Amino acid sequence: MQDVRAPGVQPALLEAAAPDDGAARAVHAALAQGPVLLTLPGHPDEPCLARLRNVLWPAGHLAALYRVDAEGRVRRHLLGDDGELATRSAPGPRTVLYVRPLADSLSQPNTRAKFDANAAAWNGSPGSPTYGHYRWMRWLLADLASPPRGARTLDAGCGTGWVGIEAARRGACVSAFDPSPAMVELARANARETGVELDARTGFVEGAPFREPFDVVLNSGVISFAPDPEVYLSRLDALVAPGGLAVIGDINPLSRGFARRRRTHALLPVRELNGLPRARVQGLLVARGYRIEARRHYQLTFPVPELMALAEHKGAGWACALALGCNRLATTLDAALGSPAAGSFDSWILRARKGR
Repeated sequence: MQDVRAPGVQPALLEAAAPDDGAARAVHAALAQGPVLLTLPGHPDEPCLARLRNVLWPAGHLAALYRVDAEGRVRRHLLGDDGELATRSAPGPRTVLYVRPLADSLSQPNTRAKFDANAAAWNGSPGSPTYGHYRWMRWLLADLASPPRGARTLDAGCGTGWVGIEAARRGACVSAFDPSPAMVELARANARETGVELDARTGFVEGAPFREPFDVVLNSGVISFAPDPEVYLSRLDALVAPGGLAVIGDINPLSRGFARRRRTHALLPVRELNGLPRARVQGLLVARGYRIEARRHYQLTFPVPELMALAEHKGAGWACALALGCNRLATTLDAALGSPAAGSFDSWILRARKGR
């Protein structure tokens, strides 16, 4: 594939999509040196390629695949983008996989570029059928934090700012940062339009642009982008004042919906594969001296997100409102029962108090 044959990309061959241990170790060793192009005979189906992706993980992340037909036509498959290439290749059939080392996929420059490129799409669309759900998810994390009026509060990895803005609407004094300059600009604009103050800067948790610790630290949907969760939580911990709160939310890899996607989709976002169960994050926090004060699951899993996306496509606002009502009710019931239903929800939240 001419568009991925670049310096540092190593070719490799596999006789089948289910490599033996020796072949798998060889690919893992190659990934330690840089990206790899893996060539397979034929056109294995998605579940077969998904199993191969799992063999390669976490050494590498399957970022793209190319299917070459008997005439040498090449079809490229990326997340959310499929299309035939103008150039021809040697006749197939065969499948070529572009696998990036995990450290490369989760590097700070790549993460920043990804956020910058998608900033507008992650801002939500006021007036759209799903906007109520978008805002509710951000309200939920700020509501669980319930920062006291005047509390110094930080939205770490703020995205377009809505979690921090919800905290500011409760009277907190909110600062924020995000790796993406485009996201930070949107967060500032959203704060101005909402009528709250937000000191928003650019930076990563691992190199935060604030030094003094905060009474409350909010962290929504960020830890799944961290190459090393222990290093990440160590840096996040430094931002929490003694006796302060850390309120962390992220995707739930134990949900039925995400498990189904891992079985049936070869190409998945790197954070979806890198997501941590709530219990793992809880254990890391407790080991650092935190006391868990509250747990939540939210966002019902398959098929609710798919039905909501379909309803939005059809312009059926009533169906999106119904799905939001189901999500709110299910989250309330989960909390009342001690939050046991990990398989039923795509996301989780922890409220943790730091020791003094």
